[in-house]
Formats: sequence, C-alpha cells, structure tokens
Amino acid sequence: MTIIEFEKPLGTRTSQLTQPKDMTDICLYPKIIDPVDTAQMLTKRHTRFQQIIFIGVIVLLNICMAIAAILGKETKLTLIAILFVKSKDFLSTVVSILGTLIQKARSFFRPPTPVPPLWILSLIPAYSESEEQIVKTIFSLRDNHVEPHHQVIVVILDGKPRDVRSHMTRVICEFERPYVSFKAKRGVLRIKAGFMMDVPIIVIEKVRNAGKKDSLILCHDLFNYPRHNSPLYTQLLRKELWESVLPVLTKSISFKGFDMVFCTDADSRVHEGAVAQLAEAVARDENAIAACGLVLVELEPGYEWSFWNLYQQFQGRRVDTYTRKYAFGQYVRRRAEGFVGKVTCLPGCITMVAVREEMAGAIRKYAEPVTGCMVFSHQVQYLGTDRRLTYSMLSQGKHLRTLFVPRAVSETVAPQSIQHYLSQRRRWGSNAYFNNYFYLAGEKMILVTRIAAAIEVIRMSLVYYRVLNTVLFIRGLIHDAHIMELLGVLIVSQVPSLWFVYSVVLDPELRMRAHKLAIGFFINKCLSPFMSIMVFTKVAINLGSQAWGMSGITFSTAPASQPSAANSPSESAGHGFEKLPEVEKGHGIAFYE
Repeated sequence: MTIIEFEKPLGTRTSQLTQPKDMTDICLYPKIIDPVDTAQMLTKRHTRFQQIIFIGVIVLLNICMAIAAILGKETKLTLIAILFVKSKDFLSTVVSILGTLIQKARSFFRPPTPVPPLWILSLIPAYSESEEQIVKTIFSLRDNHVEPHHQVIVVILDGKPRDVRSHMTRVICEFERPYVSFKAKRGVLRIKAGFMMDVPIIVIEKVRNAGKKDSLILCHDLFNYPRHNSPLYTQLLRKELWESVLPVLTKSISFKGFDMVFCTDADSRVHEGAVAQLAEAVARDENAIAACGLVLVELEPGYEWSFWNLYQQFQGRRVDTYTRKYAFGQYVRRRAEGFVGKVTCLPGCITMVAVREEMAGAIRKYAEPVTGCMVFSHQVQYLGTDRRLTYSMLSQGKHLRTLFVPRAVSETVAPQSIQHYLSQRRRWGSNAYFNNYFYLAGEKMILVTRIAAAIEVIRMSLVYYRVLNTVLFIRGLIHDAHIMELLGVLIVSQVPSLWFVYSVVLDPELRMRAHKLAIGFFINKCLSPFMSIMVFTKVAINLGSQAWGMSGITFSTAPASQPSAANSPSESAGHGFEKLPEVEKGHGIAFYE
C-alpha cells in the first residue's frame, strides 16, 4: 500500500474538507467461502432444563442450611457460617499487610531498576459512548506523560459511528477491509489512520456491531503476539497495518514492535502517569502477563453526591464479588491477589497486557467456540469479557502472574438507575460466579486460586441463607451472646474494615473521597443484603442468556450521530454482506495528498 499524507487545517471539520482524489489501492484479499460457526447451539429446551436443575440445587442448598441453622442452635452453625463467609476477606487482609511490608523492605534495599523505552498500543473500544467521551479518553491518554515510552492509540467503534475523524489533525489513509468476527460472521472494517495533534491514532469502525469481546480479540490479533488460527482476513489486515500504516505513524522514532497493549474504556478517565506505571510494573516482572490499576467512580460535575455514586464508590463485601471493582473490594481482595500474582479479574478500563507468546494461546482460548452442551461453558465464553480473558491468560501456565498497581488510577462512569445497575450486575455477577467454577477446576491454576474460588462459589451460592444467618446472629447477640464466642467473629469480620480505613488514611485518592466513602459504607450496610439477593436472582433466572443488557446508559452518554442512509450500519447488517465483494475488489479505499 502506498500512503499519501493529507494534512487537515486546525479547527476544520470533516464535512468542510474537499473530497479526496479518486485514488484506490487494489485489495488483494481473496474471496472465501462463508464462514461456519462450529459452536454447539443449545436448544431452548436444553437450556431451560439445565436452568431448572441449577435453580433447584441452589434453592435446596439454601433451604437445608436454613433448617440446620434454625433447628441446630447448639451446633454453633451460625457462627461457623459467618467465619467461613468472612474468611477470604480476613486472609486477604493478612496477605495484604505482609505483602505491603515485604514490598516496602524490598524497595528500600533494592530500588526498582529503570525500564528502557517501551512501545505501548492503547486500545479504546467504544459502543454507546458519546463522541465527547471518546475524545476525552483519547486526550487523557495523550496527556498521560508516558515518556520515555511511546504509544499509538487505537479506537475500535463497534457498530455505532462516531466522528472521531473530525478531531484528527492529519489523516494518512482511509480504507475498508472485510473481516470475520469471532462468531464467524462476515463484516466490514472502516479504517482511518493519522494523528490527533502529535499522537498517532488508528480508528477501526466495525460496520456491524459484534460486541466488546470481538473488539478485544480483533485488537490482540492485530497488534499482540499472533495466534495460528486467527481468521485469514485478520491475518492479511495485520500484515497490511504492520507493513504500510505503522511505519508511517512511527517513522520519527525507531519502531520494531509493540511491547504492551493497554486497555481502557471509552467512558473512563485515566489519571496521569498510570500508563507508564503499569507498563513498568509488567516490564520489571519477567513472569507478568498483565497488570491492572485502581478503579474509582468518576464524580462528574453535578453528580458528586449522586446516591448511586455514593453506593458504588464503597461497594461493601456482600456485593463486591459481583461488582468486580470499586474501593473496598480492590483494597481488600484484589490487593492480596496482586501480591500472590494471581489477580482473577483485570478490569477492562485500566489493564496493561504484555506482548508475549502466551497471549497467542490466551486469545485462542478466549475466542474458541464452545462445542459442549454445558450451559456454564457457554455462559462464561459468550457473556464474559474481562474476567474470562484473565482466566484465559492464567491458564497458559502456573508461572504467569497478573499484578495490581494501586498507584495507577482510572475513573469510570457508574450506572445511575436501578435498571442499569441490575442489568450491569447481572452480567458481572454471572461472569464472577460461573468463572469461579473454572478457577476452581480449570487447568494450570495454583492451589491458592482454587481454594479462593471454592470459598466464593459456596459463599455466593448460599446468598439467601446468609441473609437469614445474619438475622439469627443479631437475634443471638440480643438474647444469649457470649463474649468469647463473639470474639473470633469480631476479629475475622472487622479486621478487613480496619485495614480499609488504614488504606483510606494513607492513599491520597481515597483520602480525598473519605467522607463519601463513609456515607457509602452506611448505605451499603443497609442495602447490600437486598441487592445481593436481587443480583443473584437475576443471574440464576437468566442462566443461558448471553444478552449484554443495558450498556453505557449514563448521564454523560449522548446519542449516536446518525449516519447517512447510504452508509448506515443497519442497512449493511440488514442485507448480510452485499457490499463485501466491492470491498474485496478494492473499491471505497481513499488516500489523500
């Protein structure tokens, strides 16, 4: 491909530009037979049967435990159950305290070594986020002070066009290419490459929506270590980008390949220095395959005291497994996982992934179709994104490590209604619960990870009994409490809270939000039992559903810009792949001079 640059005057919108000359580059992509999805399709009857069995087992377990707790007062089952449920938080706190002390001593006697300049590809997948949100995220990466490292930003628009091109100050090429999604569906990619001020950027627009998971797979296939079974069109596009586009975007600096892939969301704001901190943490650990940062709720103007922001900012212990992130769960559980080197969920809004051979195997597992009949496997593979990708990474070898870097901070927009909250938690809760079965019994997991997953599976399965158990415990406190019996429960249950308070005092980001975290703590204490029941119930009754649910419905989300009728994604999707032969022949590829 011959690239001819086109420079756009500052402040000029795309619509004001003179139409490019009629120059096309012949696309040599071969025609292929229609791809076939080899995944096992579960019938509605089969799915419903497994759903009934699952719900029946959960209900039976909770009823049996409730009967045992009510009738067996002298067995101390209530206290034992509380100790078991709280055990993971307590053990996580112990690991965090010891890990912090060891880390401080190690850095004192052996300061971190400097990291040579790295090349980082920063990915921003977008679906319903507004153009304003996407551009704000791009600028937060541009101004992130990654020096001495270098970055190229890639934005993948998933079926909803946004005019990111109008914010680009120099466009070097535009072209369309066919591709095949991970669900074996034909599609078209509209690709624009150039610069936004001094930052090299590639915008890849999928004409038809294929989901965030497809965007992650596409990005890693194009820019990470290549897997052997990626689609032919993806392999050809990778070759084209690496031979013709990337050399132009990086020609001022020596470029031999990417060292890292940084993932964030289009509704997130990455704090200054976070990208470099994550990249250097991965680079310093030869066994690290990825690292994540701290995720906080973004307090946008006018919503600093939003009820939903206050509630989610803290996220207490009953629901933090479903939420995957926010303050308490990260500082108590994820921090301990980070010291062990086995973070089990790398959030998509602030994760750095190494470019290494094991990632080819991870993406192969992440993208492979499910050929079995177990609904659990379908649930985690087709609904799971971040947690499933993390499992795919860790399953490549026991030596691989996933890290937590709390100094690297990202803020993300939280749901602002009960409908959006439950929709999001249904998806996250399903991923958290069913992926724990794979962490428990999957391949190449260390013993600590298996034990932690077992505790989570039992804890989450007994969500209804736990509410009753709390009532019985409070009743016992009033009528026949014995201080020695309660001492163990108080230590195990309150030490994690004290550790979190200590973290709030020391951490500047949390200290700024201390008053809001305190309010969130009391809101969580009041609401978390009801929220836990509602979330798990939605997870159970939606077993087998791969629907994403509400996405990006927040106060800062603007509606999508409407494409012209001739180019609308819905038209392309509605007629299958009618325009693909023209793309394969090279039509619609524009270069500028």
